[in-house]
Amino acid sequence: MNNIAVIPNELRDTDLKETQKVINVLNGYGAKVFVEQRFRTKLVGASEYGIIEQMLKYADALVVLGGDGTILNIAPQAAVYGIPIVGINLGHLGFLAQVERGDYSIFEKLFSGDYAVTSCMMIDATVVKQGVEGAKFLALNDVVVTGSGKTKMINVSASVNGTNIGSYAADGLITATAVGSTAYSLSAGGAVLHPDLDAMIITPICPHTLRARSTVVHGNDEVWITPAEPYRGDVSVLIDGETRGVLENDEYIKITKSKYRTRLIKLDDRNFFDVLREKLSD
Repeated sequence: MNNIAVIPNELRDTDLKETQKVINVLNGYGAKVFVEQRFRTKLVGASEYGIIEQMLKYADALVVLGGDGTILNIAPQAAVYGIPIVGINLGHLGFLAQVERGDYSIFEKLFSGDYAVTSCMMIDATVVKQGVEGAKFLALNDVVVTGSGKTKMINVSASVNGTNIGSYAADGLITATAVGSTAYSLSAGGAVLHPDLDAMIITPICPHTLRARSTVVHGNDEVWITPAEPYRGDVSVLIDGETRGVLENDEYIKITKSKYRTRLIKLDDRNFFDVLREKLSD
Protein backbone atom coordinates (compact mmCIF):
# COMPACT_ATOMS: atom_id res chain seq x y z
CA MET A 1 0.00 0.00 0.00
CA ASN A 2 2.12 2.85 -1.28
CA ASN A 3 0.04 4.54 -3.99
CA ILE A 4 -3.20 6.00 -2.60
CA ALA A 5 -5.85 7.84 -4.63
CA VAL A 6 -8.04 10.26 -2.67
CA ILE A 7 -11.63 11.00 -3.77
CA PRO A 8 -13.34 13.89 -1.95
CA ASN A 9 -17.00 14.91 -1.90
CA GLU A 10 -17.37 18.69 -2.06
CA LEU A 11 -20.98 18.52 -0.90
CA ARG A 12 -19.96 16.75 2.33
CA ASP A 13 -16.56 18.39 2.73
CA THR A 14 -17.39 21.85 1.44
CA ASP A 15 -14.09 23.50 2.34
CA LEU A 16 -12.08 20.30 1.71
CA LYS A 17 -10.44 20.65 5.13
CA GLU A 18 -11.08 17.01 6.01
CA THR A 19 -9.68 15.86 2.68
CA GLN A 20 -6.58 17.99 3.22
CA LYS A 21 -6.09 16.42 6.66
CA VAL A 22 -6.26 12.96 5.11
CA ILE A 23 -3.68 13.90 2.47
CA ASN A 24 -1.39 15.22 5.21
CA VAL A 25 -1.76 11.99 7.19
CA LEU A 26 -1.00 9.88 4.12
CA ASN A 27 2.09 11.98 3.41
CA GLY A 28 3.20 11.30 6.97
CA TYR A 29 3.25 7.60 6.15
CA GLY A 30 5.30 8.25 3.03
CA ALA A 31 2.49 7.37 0.64
CA LYS A 32 2.33 8.57 -2.93
CA VAL A 33 -0.97 10.45 -3.10
CA PHE A 34 -3.04 10.88 -6.26
CA VAL A 35 -5.71 13.61 -6.52
CA GLU A 36 -7.91 14.68 -9.42
CA GLN A 37 -6.55 17.50 -11.56
CA ARG A 38 -9.55 19.74 -10.79
CA PHE A 39 -8.44 19.95 -7.14
CA ARG A 40 -4.90 21.10 -7.90
CA THR A 41 -5.48 24.63 -6.58
CA LYS A 42 -7.59 23.48 -3.61
CA LEU A 43 -5.64 20.53 -2.22
CA VAL A 44 -1.88 20.64 -1.67
CA GLY A 45 0.65 17.93 -0.98
CA ALA A 46 -0.44 15.38 -3.56
CA SER A 47 2.32 13.60 -5.44
CA GLU A 48 0.37 13.69 -8.71
CA TYR A 49 -2.77 15.31 -10.10
CA GLY A 50 -4.59 13.67 -12.98
CA ILE A 51 -7.82 12.19 -14.30
CA ILE A 52 -9.70 9.40 -12.53
CA GLU A 53 -8.61 6.73 -15.02
CA GLN A 54 -4.92 7.54 -14.48
CA MET A 55 -5.33 7.49 -10.72
CA LEU A 56 -7.09 4.14 -10.72
CA LYS A 57 -4.51 2.62 -13.03
CA TYR A 58 -1.68 3.15 -10.57
CA ALA A 59 -3.39 3.23 -7.16
CA ASP A 60 -3.04 0.42 -4.62
CA ALA A 61 -6.04 1.69 -2.64
CA LEU A 62 -8.73 4.33 -2.88
CA VAL A 63 -9.65 6.62 0.01
CA VAL A 64 -13.19 7.95 -0.47
CA LEU A 65 -14.54 10.76 1.71
CA GLY A 66 -18.28 11.35 1.83
CA GLY A 67 -21.07 8.87 2.37
CA ASP A 68 -22.31 5.67 0.82
CA GLY A 69 -23.38 7.61 -2.28
CA THR A 70 -19.81 8.72 -2.92
CA ILE A 71 -18.58 5.14 -2.65
CA LEU A 72 -21.36 3.90 -4.93
CA ASN A 73 -20.36 6.45 -7.57
CA ILE A 74 -16.76 5.30 -7.75
CA ALA A 75 -17.29 1.58 -7.00
CA PRO A 76 -17.88 0.46 -10.62
CA GLN A 77 -14.63 2.04 -11.81
CA ALA A 78 -12.67 0.79 -8.80
CA ALA A 79 -14.07 -2.72 -9.30
CA VAL A 80 -12.90 -2.85 -12.92
CA TYR A 81 -9.35 -2.11 -11.72
CA GLY A 82 -9.67 -4.35 -8.64
CA ILE A 83 -8.77 -1.52 -6.27
CA PRO A 84 -9.86 -1.80 -2.61
CA ILE A 85 -11.71 1.15 -1.06
CA VAL A 86 -11.31 2.84 2.30
CA GLY A 87 -14.49 4.74 3.10
CA ILE A 88 -14.52 7.73 5.48
CA ASN A 89 -18.07 8.67 6.42
CA LEU A 90 -18.87 12.38 6.30
CA GLY A 91 -22.58 11.73 5.87
CA HIS A 92 -25.26 10.29 8.13
CA LEU A 93 -26.06 6.55 8.06
CA GLY A 94 -23.29 5.03 5.96
CA PHE A 95 -22.92 1.23 5.88
CA LEU A 96 -20.14 1.12 3.28
CA ALA A 97 -17.76 3.60 4.92
CA GLN A 98 -15.63 1.95 7.59
CA VAL A 99 -14.59 4.94 9.70
CA GLU A 100 -16.05 8.27 10.74
CA ARG A 101 -14.77 11.79 10.17
CA GLY A 102 -11.48 12.47 11.96
CA ASP A 103 -10.68 8.82 12.69
CA TYR A 104 -7.27 8.27 11.12
CA SER A 105 -6.40 5.09 13.02
CA ILE A 106 -7.32 3.05 9.97
CA PHE A 107 -4.25 4.38 8.15
CA GLU A 108 -1.90 3.03 10.81
CA LYS A 109 -3.51 -0.37 10.34
CA LEU A 110 -3.54 0.02 6.57
CA PHE A 111 0.19 0.63 6.30
CA SER A 112 1.02 -2.06 8.87
CA GLY A 113 -1.13 -4.62 7.07
CA ASP A 114 -3.55 -5.03 10.00
CA TYR A 115 -6.77 -5.03 8.00
CA ALA A 116 -9.09 -7.26 6.00
CA VAL A 117 -10.65 -6.88 2.56
CA THR A 118 -14.28 -7.77 1.94
CA SER A 119 -15.13 -8.80 -1.61
CA CYS A 120 -18.72 -7.74 -2.33
CA MET A 121 -20.91 -9.10 -5.11
CA MET A 122 -21.99 -6.65 -7.79
CA ILE A 123 -24.73 -7.03 -10.40
CA ASP A 124 -24.96 -6.36 -14.11
CA ALA A 125 -28.21 -4.88 -15.43
CA THR A 126 -28.77 -5.28 -19.16
CA VAL A 127 -31.67 -3.83 -21.13
CA VAL A 128 -33.00 -6.40 -23.62
CA LYS A 129 -35.35 -5.63 -26.52
CA GLN A 130 -36.65 -8.41 -28.75
CA GLY A 131 -33.75 -10.63 -27.76
CA VAL A 132 -31.09 -8.00 -28.48
CA GLU A 133 -29.02 -6.73 -25.56
CA GLY A 134 -28.61 -2.98 -25.30
CA ALA A 135 -27.41 -0.69 -22.52
CA LYS A 136 -25.53 -2.41 -19.69
CA PHE A 137 -24.91 -1.07 -16.20
CA LEU A 138 -22.89 -2.17 -13.17
CA ALA A 139 -24.31 -1.77 -9.66
CA LEU A 140 -23.09 -2.43 -6.14
CA ASN A 141 -26.32 -1.77 -4.23
CA ASP A 142 -29.39 -2.18 -6.39
CA VAL A 143 -31.31 -1.94 -9.62
CA VAL A 144 -34.72 -0.29 -9.27
CA VAL A 145 -37.61 0.02 -11.70
CA THR A 146 -40.09 2.66 -10.61
CA GLY A 147 -42.89 4.85 -11.90
CA SER A 148 -42.27 8.41 -12.98
CA GLY A 149 -44.43 11.40 -13.82
CA LYS A 150 -48.00 11.78 -12.63
CA THR A 151 -48.67 8.04 -12.56
CA LYS A 152 -46.47 6.68 -9.80
CA MET A 153 -47.79 3.11 -9.75
CA ILE A 154 -46.54 0.65 -12.36
CA ASN A 155 -47.24 -2.96 -13.27
CA VAL A 156 -44.21 -5.20 -13.63
CA SER A 157 -43.55 -8.92 -13.56
CA ALA A 158 -40.46 -10.67 -12.23
CA SER A 159 -38.94 -13.94 -13.39
CA VAL A 160 -36.07 -16.00 -11.99
CA ASN A 161 -34.27 -18.32 -14.42
CA GLY A 162 -37.24 -18.09 -16.78
CA THR A 163 -39.90 -18.88 -14.17
CA ASN A 164 -42.36 -16.14 -13.27
CA ILE A 165 -42.35 -15.45 -9.53
CA GLY A 166 -45.04 -12.79 -9.51
CA SER A 167 -46.60 -9.66 -10.95
CA TYR A 168 -46.66 -6.44 -8.97
CA ALA A 169 -48.85 -3.35 -9.01
CA ALA A 170 -46.55 -1.13 -7.01
CA ASP A 171 -44.52 2.05 -6.94
CA GLY A 172 -41.59 -0.02 -8.13
CA LEU A 173 -39.46 -3.12 -7.68
CA ILE A 174 -35.97 -3.32 -6.19
CA THR A 175 -33.40 -5.99 -6.99
CA ALA A 176 -30.59 -5.56 -4.46
CA THR A 177 -27.34 -7.29 -3.60
CA ALA A 178 -26.64 -8.38 -0.04
CA VAL A 179 -24.69 -5.14 0.43
CA GLY A 180 -27.63 -3.18 -0.97
CA SER A 181 -30.11 -4.95 1.31
CA THR A 182 -29.45 -2.32 3.99
CA ALA A 183 -30.29 0.54 1.61
CA TYR A 184 -33.52 1.16 -0.35
CA SER A 185 -34.68 -2.46 -0.01
CA LEU A 186 -34.57 -2.21 3.79
CA SER A 187 -36.61 1.00 3.71
CA ALA A 188 -39.18 -0.80 1.55
CA GLY A 189 -39.52 -3.61 4.09
CA GLY A 190 -36.93 -6.07 2.80
CA ALA A 191 -34.78 -8.31 4.96
CA VAL A 192 -31.17 -7.60 5.88
CA LEU A 193 -28.67 -9.94 4.22
CA HIS A 194 -25.12 -10.43 5.44
CA PRO A 195 -22.86 -8.55 2.98
CA ASP A 196 -20.63 -11.60 2.44
CA LEU A 197 -23.51 -13.50 0.80
CA ASP A 198 -23.69 -13.88 -2.96
CA ALA A 199 -27.43 -13.35 -3.17
CA MET A 200 -30.09 -10.97 -4.45
CA ILE A 201 -33.27 -9.77 -2.78
CA ILE A 202 -36.29 -8.69 -4.83
CA THR A 203 -38.44 -6.20 -2.90
CA PRO A 204 -41.63 -4.44 -4.08
CA ILE A 205 -42.07 -0.75 -3.23
CA CYS A 206 -45.49 0.03 -1.74
CA PRO A 207 -47.26 -2.91 -3.43
CA HIS A 208 -51.02 -2.62 -3.87
CA THR A 209 -51.62 -6.02 -2.29
CA LEU A 210 -51.22 -7.77 1.06
CA ARG A 211 -49.51 -10.79 -0.52
CA ALA A 212 -46.36 -9.22 -1.98
CA ARG A 213 -43.22 -9.99 -0.02
CA SER A 214 -39.47 -9.82 -0.57
CA THR A 215 -37.88 -12.80 -2.27
CA VAL A 216 -34.25 -13.84 -1.79
CA VAL A 217 -32.58 -15.67 -4.68
CA HIS A 218 -29.14 -17.15 -5.29
CA GLY A 219 -26.45 -14.87 -6.65
CA ASN A 220 -26.04 -17.06 -9.74
CA ASP A 221 -29.72 -16.73 -10.66
CA GLU A 222 -30.90 -14.59 -13.57
CA VAL A 223 -33.64 -12.08 -12.78
CA TRP A 224 -35.85 -10.48 -15.44
CA ILE A 225 -38.02 -7.46 -14.71
CA THR A 226 -40.63 -6.71 -17.40
CA PRO A 227 -43.34 -4.03 -17.74
CA ALA A 228 -46.76 -5.69 -17.54
CA GLU A 229 -50.29 -4.85 -18.63
CA PRO A 230 -52.12 -2.65 -17.96
CA TYR A 231 -49.30 -0.23 -18.74
CA ARG A 232 -49.77 2.73 -16.39
CA GLY A 233 -46.89 5.02 -17.33
CA ASP A 234 -43.14 5.29 -17.81
CA VAL A 235 -40.97 2.71 -16.06
CA SER A 236 -37.72 4.39 -15.02
CA VAL A 237 -34.55 2.41 -14.39
CA LEU A 238 -32.32 3.48 -11.48
CA ILE A 239 -28.83 2.08 -10.98
CA ASP A 240 -27.52 2.68 -7.45
CA GLY A 241 -29.92 5.59 -7.12
CA GLU A 242 -29.14 7.25 -10.44
CA THR A 243 -31.80 7.36 -13.18
CA ARG A 244 -30.36 5.74 -16.31
CA GLY A 245 -33.32 5.57 -18.68
CA VAL A 246 -36.87 4.41 -19.30
CA LEU A 247 -37.86 0.80 -19.91
CA GLU A 248 -40.17 0.50 -22.93
CA ASN A 249 -43.13 -1.88 -22.91
CA ASP A 250 -41.35 -4.31 -25.25
CA GLU A 251 -38.14 -4.34 -23.21
CA TYR A 252 -37.03 -6.06 -20.05
CA ILE A 253 -34.06 -5.67 -17.77
CA LYS A 254 -31.87 -8.70 -17.11
CA ILE A 255 -30.02 -8.74 -13.78
CA THR A 256 -27.13 -11.14 -13.18
CA LYS A 257 -24.09 -11.47 -10.97
CA SER A 258 -21.20 -9.45 -12.37
CA LYS A 259 -17.68 -10.71 -12.90
CA TYR A 260 -16.56 -7.57 -11.07
CA ARG A 261 -16.61 -7.23 -7.29
CA THR A 262 -16.22 -4.24 -5.00
CA ARG A 263 -13.37 -4.65 -2.52
CA LEU A 264 -13.85 -2.79 0.77
CA ILE A 265 -11.06 -2.43 3.30
CA LYS A 266 -12.31 -2.99 6.84
CA LEU A 267 -10.79 -3.22 10.28
CA ASP A 268 -10.56 -6.76 11.62
CA ASP A 269 -12.38 -5.81 14.83
CA ARG A 270 -15.41 -4.26 13.06
CA ASN A 271 -18.18 -6.85 12.92
CA PHE A 272 -21.13 -6.40 10.53
CA PHE A 273 -23.67 -6.96 13.29
CA ASP A 274 -21.97 -4.35 15.47
CA VAL A 275 -22.27 -1.88 12.59
CA LEU A 276 -25.89 -2.89 11.96
CA ARG A 277 -26.82 -2.39 15.61
CA GLU A 278 -25.03 0.95 15.73
CA LYS A 279 -26.51 2.32 12.50
CA LEU A 280 -30.10 1.16 13.02
CA SER A 281 -30.47 1.79 16.75
CA ASP A 282 -33.23 4.21 17.76
